[in-house]
Amino acid sequence: MKKKIVYCLILFCAIILQTSILPLISPMYATGDILLMFILVGAILDGFFAFFSWAIFAGIVYDLVSYTPVGVHALIFLLVVYFVSFFSRRFSVELRGIGLVLFLIFVIVATLLSRSVIVIMTTWNPQMLSFNWNVFGNFSVISVQIFSNMVLFFLTFIVLRKTKKFFSIE
Repeated sequence: MKKKIVYCLILFCAIILQTSILPLISPMYATGDILLMFILVGAILDGFFAFFSWAIFAGIVYDLVSYTPVGVHALIFLLVVYFVSFFSRRFSVELRGIGLVLFLIFVIVATLLSRSVIVIMTTWNPQMLSFNWNVFGNFSVISVQIFSNMVLFFLTFIVLRKTKKFFSIE
């Protein structure tokens, strides 16, 4: 029960930061995605089966708050959780050595996956069977977003690990 309350508080704080504060301080329409990084860190620390339902819940709540079609972010978060669980079973995921490189790869792939799914869902034209990939962004916008997400990832990693230790959550 304690884990649910703590994770819900962290989730709602991340949603508030994502929807109100981060768009104000982000340059070039490259908003860092703290909620995506929370899902990524949760999947790394807790594992696939323990964080699967949290990813669905966070995606649905975030879709309702951000006025996007329900299920878009749930799909993104589930893909990220599955991707992380696939590689975390095969490699060491620690904050040293190859684990650090793996974390950076996770952030890059999660950012590109999130942008791709959002572009596909928002620009899909069923009559013409085409996408508008210009909405995806240029290299500078994507690189700023990846850098922002890396910073947010490590902040979220530290906060979630210390929170789990403080509340003795397993």
